[in-house]
Amino acid sequence: MTPTPPDTARHPAAAAVATLVFFVVALVVTVLDGVSGVVYTQGQTLKSLDGFEYALPALGAALPFALWQLVPMAVGVFLSFWLVAPIRPGQRVGGVVLRTLVAVLVGLVLAVAVEAVRLTASDLPVNPYTQGGAVDNRYYILVVGGLANDAWRLFAGTFAIVVAAGLALWGWLHTRPTFGPLRTPTPAPTRADADGF
Repeated sequence: MTPTPPDTARHPAAAAVATLVFFVVALVVTVLDGVSGVVYTQGQTLKSLDGFEYALPALGAALPFALWQLVPMAVGVFLSFWLVAPIRPGQRVGGVVLRTLVAVLVGLVLAVAVEAVRLTASDLPVNPYTQGGAVDNRYYILVVGGLANDAWRLFAGTFAIVVAAGLALWGWLHTRPTFGPLRTPTPAPTRADADGF
């Protein structure tokens, strides 16, 4: 069996670790952003430090919302790092950044698809039907506008983290050529080595 050349090897374990790091950092940043926004807004509204009373309820609301967006995004980033546009140690930095952009786009497509299914399956506070029973076209504008807003916010909030994870993955693979499929077997000791000659 011939070893896989370094330029064509895929590294699912390294891609999984880079994606996990992306997911944890993005989750912490997103949840802290949501909680601090609620605390600041309530503190400004109440003109006191009572805004901190809203921190725990805000955490309870921000965590599921972040998970609904970031889990599909992380799955897309992993699939891109592993299968769609894998990052390899022999690539240039520009190619790696381009592949991380592809990873962001694949993750966004998955996240928007999951959000669209969740949005259409849930009870929206808007009645899509007019008095005559026909569907109001403004309903679709509202749904598409909400999805576009969520996609833009997710892109803006995760792009830099995905690029950093992709560059870290590339740097790790670049500096450790003995990882995974690139591992070269060590030759078995010969009798001369055992005798010391």
